[in-house]
Amino acid sequence: MKCLLLVLSVALSAQPTLHSPPLAHVLDGEGRLTAIYGLAGNFIHGRPGPALLAYANDGDIEWRLEPGRLSATRDGRTAVYATVATSATFHGEFAVLPESKETLRLVGESLVDSSDETPSQLAGRAARWQAGKLRIFQRDGSEDEIDCPQEPDAMSAASADWAFVSINRRPYLLRLTHGRVQLFVLPQRSRE
Repeated sequence: MKCLLLVLSVALSAQPTLHSPPLAHVLDGEGRLTAIYGLAGNFIHGRPGPALLAYANDGDIEWRLEPGRLSATRDGRTAVYATVATSATFHGEFAVLPESKETLRLVGESLVDSSDETPSQLAGRAARWQAGKLRIFQRDGSEDEIDCPQEPDAMSAASADWAFVSINRRPYLLRLTHGRVQLFVLPQRSRE
């Protein structure tokens, strides 16, 4: 009998441990992302993760700003950008880091800096057209929006606070100043 108990205890201890399924992630009192494991009504806290300085999840993209890095996860793929920023704001596929005056956009599996993108980046700001609105993401994290029934054909920076915009091949000048964003129609040369 003692031999049977010994064999049984050895066999049971050799079994792999069961892992509880992860239920969710929550922020603890220190701002760290902590996993919750188990089943509904019966759960335990996991080990605290890294401290989060900023977080957003719109159902499509999960943004995390942790000390030393910014990450964006879409469809199970994560893009990472090294940064010393301590704050960020997130607008869809755009992340604005006000301290370093950077605007980043998630493109495929990488985060692209504003200086690397010319069409939608205007003097360090990001511009996005959607559903009849032109949204300007300012360097400080604020956002302006104006009516724009048609999607622009092209946009390019004209100066620090102005941009050239072409809508249906008609030229416009776009003021980028926060709180004063406006489109001005430029006169066209007559063809004689």
